[in-house]
Amino acid sequence: MDKQTVADILAAHADRLVQGERETADLPGMSAEQLSALDPLMRVAERVHTALAPVQPSPTFVRQLGQQLIATTSQSRKAMTRRTRRAILVVAAALGSVVSLVSAVGIVIWLIRRRSQRSPART
Repeated sequence: MDKQTVADILAAHADRLVQGERETADLPGMSAEQLSALDPLMRVAERVHTALAPVQPSPTFVRQLGQQLIATTSQSRKAMTRRTRRAILVVAAALGSVVSLVSAVGIVIWLIRRRSQRSPART
């Protein structure tokens, strides 16, 4: 049995435990062989579920967490803005260099053509 199948079975079992159901035999798409192989893990999950009590965070914690998230988001936006400006500057400098190089090549070609038009053809 691959890891993804095991994870799916355990996730379905955990969802059932949260809903108050303990029956594992009718998990959709799971064979009896798969369920029996994972029975020890499911029993541990049931024991952990019974031992854990629901917890409500305090309003102070929720408020502080919200402020921290806003501050972190703001800082990361500022850092992204700096990175974006640097990237734009580098791209603009590269484009400027390319334009300068193309202009120089264009001038050289123009001068060569002009010179060849002025001089009479030698025979």
